[in-house]
Amino acid sequence: MSFIPNSIQRVFLCFLLLAGLALASFQQFILTLPKANISLVEPLNGIVVVTGGQARIQKGLEMLSGGKANKMLISGVGQGISKQLLKESLSLSDEQALFFDCCVEIEFTAIDTNGNARATIRWMQKHNLKDVLLVSANYHLPRAEIIFRRYLPEKKIYFQAVNPPDLKLSHWYLSWQTSRLLLREYLKFLFVKFSFG
Repeated sequence: MSFIPNSIQRVFLCFLLLAGLALASFQQFILTLPKANISLVEPLNGIVVVTGGQARIQKGLEMLSGGKANKMLISGVGQGISKQLLKESLSLSDEQALFFDCCVEIEFTAIDTNGNARATIRWMQKHNLKDVLLVSANYHLPRAEIIFRRYLPEKKIYFQAVNPPDLKLSHWYLSWQTSRLLLREYLKFLFVKFSFG
């Protein structure tokens, strides 16, 4: 290092410091992701599931059939997928199938989290709902919470995390797919946080 000019040494040390801070912030994001279970004292008006994995819909139906709400919206379903086709693709118990038939609505317009929030507003207005439980993956909820609270500031929103079965948070750095997923979501979270305040 003695042969390297002091200015370059300082730049290199600053780079190391910034890289260390960025890594620590990323690790903090992972460590503080919401846990899978919440406790609700009283049933809510509705449940909203944002698509992105079968486990999310299963969790929403579990809570719906468990009396946590009396209606549910699945937001962001792909065009051309009917309610019946979606039902057939899920592994539902008989009880869940009954609730799916009677109490679940699907919507097709949302293509991102902002779209999910706008669809939720319309759905809540349609049914005159005062509160809602949002179900999504644990890594998605920090960003979703910011967006949903921005779009629905006067509504009560609760959040239910789903831990994807193939997402191993304790050893995220051993899997390139997991690392890439979490890093992409972390960068989106930072963008939303500093864009929306």
